[in-house]
Amino acid sequence: MAEVLQLKPKESSFFQMAKNVTGRRLDIIFVCEGKRDSEVLKGVIGKIFESTKNMAVTDCEGKDAVTEVAKDIAALASVSRTLKTLPIVIDADNYSPVERARAIANSLQARANIDIEMTEVCEDIFELQLQGFSVKVFVKVAGDFSLPYKKHAIDDHVLRLLLLENLVEMEKIKKYDTAKECVDEFIESSSTTVKELILNAQLENVQDAFENLIKYLKTVGI
Repeated sequence: MAEVLQLKPKESSFFQMAKNVTGRRLDIIFVCEGKRDSEVLKGVIGKIFESTKNMAVTDCEGKDAVTEVAKDIAALASVSRTLKTLPIVIDADNYSPVERARAIANSLQARANIDIEMTEVCEDIFELQLQGFSVKVFVKVAGDFSLPYKKHAIDDHVLRLLLLENLVEMEKIKKYDTAKECVDEFIESSSTTVKELILNAQLENVQDAFENLIKYLKTVGI
């Protein structure tokens, strides 16, 4: 089972992350908006992939910090011989995938003061080409727009897995304003974690619920 190192850029271990990058030990660093995103990534990678890549994930504790952390990691990547890919996972919220990806590109461009060209790989996956950096940056905009909510996030895919595993009923989810509310309630009542939920689920259900995320992980070279 592929393992993913957990990093915390807002704490002292961020310096360890810098050491790992410049010490030529990491191939991929995932930059996530929050803890739930990193939990899902570790669960899906552990369930689906048998990768030999040295991977790490960091949750930024909010979307406002994503571009700042991405900028710092990209700068570190410029002195690393092995870090090739910087995947960013961010929630759609109330926006379309292209709007959300463009906002990240514009913010990163402004903070890093570099030119960025955005290319749409598929409906919710975008490549950002950063001038002057060899590292490849891919943005995944998370959310299942088929669910009956106005706001979409990584929790949508977790909820889809709960439905496929028959752990919640479709009729019940209508009482919530977001998928996160339903997922949070299930996690609290079941005393499990999202990572454990994914690892213990039926393989075909994980493949179905996280189909686009799996496509993204293949795109970034897991």
